[in-house]
Amino acid sequence: MRPINGVVMAALGLALLAGCGASGNDSAGTSEAAPVQKQDAASGTASDGKAGNAAPQAPGQPQAQPSITRAIIKTGSLTIESEDVATTRQKAITAVAGLDGQVASEDTGSNADGTITQANLVLKVPTKSYDTAIQRLSDLGKRLQIHQESSDVTEQVVDVASRIESQRASLDRMRALMAKANTVGEIVSVESELTRREADLESLLAKQKNLALQTDLATLTLTVTQKGQPPAAAEDPDRGFLAGLKGGWNAFTATFSALATAFGALLPFLVLLALIGVPLWRFRHRLRRQPAAIPPAPDGAQ
Repeated sequence: MRPINGVVMAALGLALLAGCGASGNDSAGTSEAAPVQKQDAASGTASDGKAGNAAPQAPGQPQAQPSITRAIIKTGSLTIESEDVATTRQKAITAVAGLDGQVASEDTGSNADGTITQANLVLKVPTKSYDTAIQRLSDLGKRLQIHQESSDVTEQVVDVASRIESQRASLDRMRALMAKANTVGEIVSVESELTRREADLESLLAKQKNLALQTDLATLTLTVTQKGQPPAAAEDPDRGFLAGLKGGWNAFTATFSALATAFGALLPFLVLLALIGVPLWRFRHRLRRQPAAIPPAPDGAQ
């Protein structure tokens, strides 16, 4: 019995040693595979080579805010002095055209000889090229005066865009209601509201277009004066009694001139009517003055 027990105990010991070795090999395999799986998870790829989902953003991490482009309206005025106003004016127009700008309006003044002594140009240039335009125009002569203003209308642009989006969604809902309307009263009511909202949308779109034009194109007023002559100052308007008297006299002369013009236009027709109407009136008057003829009495009448 003892030899058999010894053999059994030896077999059990060998089995335990084999199990411990297998367990150790499994542990080693697991410890070697774990770093690979971790690296794959960090790269966003599964261990089998297939693409996995990106890791979600941590709850405590702040989300990135979308960038907003500022909408700026720029306006300015520039006064330069030049010996040859006509040549400088043409150079200014060429410089603005080179910046994809244009001349919105122009007013020039000349002396008795017909030489241009002053030019006032209202220029439209892209907002991004506004500073370049100021520099190029200043180089055309001696800069005497400059004034610049800028207005931030970003909130207005964002507000109008949001209102347009809401108005379009509202129109879609109204069109859906129009399709479901059954009675004439419902159709008239929905159609009236749909028309009103379409008009509001058109107004918002016009406002958005106007803001886009003002922000895309800056307004620059350029004044070119003859060298040695100061720019013409704006006249102070008359006030008080003299201003009222002058305005009344101007109104009186304008009214009299209009009446005289109308009378001159009607005079040929009045003469023609007089030439035709006066003889007819006299002929009719003569007929009324002649006594009516008395018919003879019949025979036997008392």
